[in-house]
Amino acid sequence: MSMQVSYKKQISLTIFFLLIIIISVELTLRTYEYVTIPCGIYDNDAFSNLNYFEKKNICYDTNTLVHGKPPLYHIIPNQYKFTMNINSDGFRGDEIDIKNDNTYRIFLTGGSTAFGFGSTSDNTTIAGVLQEKFDNKFQESKIEIINAGINGADSYREILLIKEKLINYEPDMIISYTGVNDSGGYSREIIFDEVIDDGIQNELKFGSYPWYRTPFVINNLIKQNNLENNNDFSVLSTQDIQEFSESFRKNWSQSCQFLSDNQITSMIILQPSLITKNTLSNFEKTIEIDTEYREEIIDNYAKELELINTQCNYTFDFRDILDDTYETTYYDNVHMNDLGNRIVAEKIFEKIYPIVLGEINN
Repeated sequence: MSMQVSYKKQISLTIFFLLIIIISVELTLRTYEYVTIPCGIYDNDAFSNLNYFEKKNICYDTNTLVHGKPPLYHIIPNQYKFTMNINSDGFRGDEIDIKNDNTYRIFLTGGSTAFGFGSTSDNTTIAGVLQEKFDNKFQESKIEIINAGINGADSYREILLIKEKLINYEPDMIISYTGVNDSGGYSREIIFDEVIDDGIQNELKFGSYPWYRTPFVINNLIKQNNLENNNDFSVLSTQDIQEFSESFRKNWSQSCQFLSDNQITSMIILQPSLITKNTLSNFEKTIEIDTEYREEIIDNYAKELELINTQCNYTFDFRDILDDTYETTYYDNVHMNDLGNRIVAEKIFEKIYPIVLGEINN
């Protein structure tokens, strides 16, 4: 009996000390990660109203957000950070309530700009500001704005998300705030009725456990000197650029037809970027921009909007909406601060308010 007790004590002590080691390593690496996280916004005029730790928190949250594995590229649910919260459905913001007859549900899809990289909170993203404006306008009906933006999402990934996930949440309208990621060399044409897989591989096996940072930190330490840029614009031909445009048009035309078949209002917004802003602040003039091909690609996307509009309910070209803004709104080529998000959200609200009002009253 005493021998059995001794073995049990040894096993218990071993487990206890292993847990102490694991927790100690985790806390040490979390501290290291927070202190050394890449952050290029300390001297950035777009965040001049924030203190050091507020900027640090934005950088930490942005760099430690965990995305899910194939078949569907998505954000892992239940991530709660300094400046952002990912709910149990994997969307940024509050939990989604069960939809009732008085609810009009709108999803905003897109890449990191729609998600709100650089935002100081969930409420200062484009979706957050839209929610605020609808809350101020509607008392009897509930208008839900759900942020379905995902870092790195091009039209291919956005449409997969719509087709495989968002459709299950009974949306009334889907707004796709898009264009920049497709213009950055990611453009892929989706075969709508066949594709159910994003086609990417997740190298990190701990991707489903965002609360355990140790493997992420170690993985980043190993990979930090091996980063490559696969978007080589130097080899793009006129035919390549034309194929980008055709893929963009075909993708959104298919998506809008799918939404129409399911009685969901579709809206495509060609988003602005620093390339398309004509009145730059002094700081924005210092941001290095590679415009050789990207501007031409985005211009071609704008031309495709007319054809896309034959399948979609609404299309809008937002490339120049910041031309009257002399203040700093961009902190890099495409991402905006809270001011930029608010301006974009107000412009979107101007477009969709009468549409939503009309659909609710019908």
